[in-house]
Amino acid sequence: RCHFFRPIDRAKIVYIFLDESGKPEVYSSKGVNLVQNGFAIKFLVLSAIRCSDQLVIQQQVTDLKAKLLKDEKLSKIFSPAYSLDSFHAQTDYPEVKEKFYNFINMLDIKIDVMVVEKIKCFEPLKRDPNKMYGIMAGQLLKNICHQSEKTEVIFSRKDSKLKLRQEIEYKVQEILVEFLEKHPSLETNFSINYQHNPHYTHGGLQVADYVAYAVFQVFENNNKKWYEIIKNKIGKIQDICNKKYYTQSNPL
Repeated sequence: RCHFFRPIDRAKIVYIFLDESGKPEVYSSKGVNLVQNGFAIKFLVLSAIRCSDQLVIQQQVTDLKAKLLKDEKLSKIFSPAYSLDSFHAQTDYPEVKEKFYNFINMLDIKIDVMVVEKIKCFEPLKRDPNKMYGIMAGQLLKNICHQSEKTEVIFSRKDSKLKLRQEIEYKVQEILVEFLEKHPSLETNFSINYQHNPHYTHGGLQVADYVAYAVFQVFENNNKKWYEIIKNKIGKIQDICNKKYYTQSNPL
């Protein structure tokens, strides 16, 4: 846990939902570079969704799901095998994706994205997927966590081992502490707490999943279809290994 705080009114909490598209692995267990040999994707994309009321975004996503299940046109393609228990960009029908991306544009949220070209990372990160994920998550969060007095960071992770979750938290904390030491004027009374939940447990994580997927498709497959729908909603995309920044005035 990373704590810099006095007791704070819960009304001042900002929630950050974080999910990724792509995996941080570069090497196989036998030391083969999977990326160079074309057996693994080139990019890891992390998205952070900020909101001040996590219950509102949860309700909005729930309401959208109910609306889509009642849609007569969509009901014709919903087979018994298809489940809309949660929104998942990789597996949802294109018709559902389009509606969900348009829905994102209507939400009262802020979006930041980190793009990692894995092959250009330092060797220690390429050798340790959890370290890569933790450090890049820290890089993404360091510029937004201090903007509120208290922050709840909810990771979409399925890690069952406590050690792995703690390792990610430690790497994130390490980055944040280093950032605060370089910017002492920002070290106000705030705290950061971490949670780890599968993406289907909260609407905020499902939004983060969709955003990460849209940006990932641009970098990995040169497919801008989904990104074009939400590009004006994304505050910043940082291509960290290539030292590039994309904003609403400078889109991809």
